[in-house]
Amino acid sequence: MTIQQRKKQAFYAVAIALALYSGSALAKTFSEKDFHSQALGHGVYELAYDNARQTIYAASSPSFAADKTTGILFELAADSLAVKKSIDTERRIFALALDQENHVLWMGNALDGSITALDTRSGKAIKTLQLSDASDPKKRIHPREAVLDKKHQRLYISGMGGKGKGLLWVVDTQKQALTKTLEGMDPVGFAVDAAADKVYAVTGSGELVTLDGKSSEVLSRVKVDPKETDHYFLNIALNPAAGVGYIADTNTRDVLVVELATGKLKQRIATPNSIAALYNGVRNEVYVTHRNDRQISVIDAKTNAVKHTITTAAMPNSLVLSPDANTLYVSVKQDEKANKADYVLKIDLTKF
Repeated sequence: MTIQQRKKQAFYAVAIALALYSGSALAKTFSEKDFHSQALGHGVYELAYDNARQTIYAASSPSFAADKTTGILFELAADSLAVKKSIDTERRIFALALDQENHVLWMGNALDGSITALDTRSGKAIKTLQLSDASDPKKRIHPREAVLDKKHQRLYISGMGGKGKGLLWVVDTQKQALTKTLEGMDPVGFAVDAAADKVYAVTGSGELVTLDGKSSEVLSRVKVDPKETDHYFLNIALNPAAGVGYIADTNTRDVLVVELATGKLKQRIATPNSIAALYNGVRNEVYVTHRNDRQISVIDAKTNAVKHTITTAAMPNSLVLSPDANTLYVSVKQDEKANKADYVLKIDLTKF
């Protein structure tokens, strides 16, 4: 090797080292103490953002005791997280899906096999749809996740049962009536691509299910990572421009990047096992909660690398984004043995 070649090689090595250093220098670990939070109570689960009312809704099921069957819906000010109102609900609530234009908040009743429509202006329940037979609690299928397809005025709800017994319910939000029940796929989480007229569901058996947004019929079912038998997919976040989805898996490590058109696994992003995933198209970032590890990952959707980590004192759960894409809200749950309240965390994304 000539002296000139050695100099060139050394130059490239230094350039690569500087590039790696500058990239890592930008990455940072934040603490929840860097942001604002609001304590609520026990059993806080999903969130929804009402831009018209500048309100964050938080679903709460304070107790799973047989004689305590009610829930609480908290209304928080989006800017300060101050509790504006708490509404007692007849049933224990878990999932939330907001139809802002029609002033309806859909609440999944975790243990009752039902879903309730609530008028956000009055705070009163409009109607409860019994989705699963309530006569035998052992056979009841439990609503877990609900997502609204505004374009086609449909609500998709996952029903949790034993393996192979899960259901996918489709509700007509105009008629407020159950229109379709799909069996045999164990759906858990959903995401809607309105522009493509597609609805994507991830399942407890590691599948990506694609539905036609116009008909709610199944178009395809693909095992994303067939060699791994322990997958239990919880949620999926869509990046439609890139044609990919980010799958959160509660059983195995890594966020999975999947090609939406084929269901093919494109990449694994090294993270702990996950609960929720949310894509921010304005910032081109993906946010993922890691409940067991008590942290939140901020992923660069261009490079699929973890940019930042936010550590939490308790277990981060669900996510919702402000319409301007600058604020992320997270529900954070305490350990069952901890005598502390669950809380909502408000993360200012402009700090990154």
